[in-house]
Amino acid sequence: MKRNGETKRRRNVAEEAEQGGEDPAMWENLDRNFIQVQSVLDRNRSLIQQVNDNHQSKMADNMSKNVALIQELNGNISKVVSMYSNINTKFSSAFHGGNNGHEGGGGGAGTRAN
Repeated sequence: MKRNGETKRRRNVAEEAEQGGEDPAMWENLDRNFIQVQSVLDRNRSLIQQVNDNHQSKMADNMSKNVALIQELNGNISKVVSMYSNINTKFSSAFHGGNNGHEGGGGGAGTRAN
């Protein structure tokens, strides 16, 4: 779910990147990746709430449902770690002469000289 402030901030970041000679596609890709991570984190929040509700009910059926919910939560945590690792790799390569942080990227247009 995008808020107006987030949309404005994203637009400003892309505009600043263009003006600064950086690759706006890299920033857009980075933004998309963070949105995907946030989606999984939101799902985890929902799973945790369901687990808590089931636990508080103390009903055997609900408690047994927690096994599958916790397994999904565990898998999602691994997924988030992997997603952040990929974001880190793409971001680092973009600033060190890689593929600008997105697939099919060209050369060093988004690189910085230190």
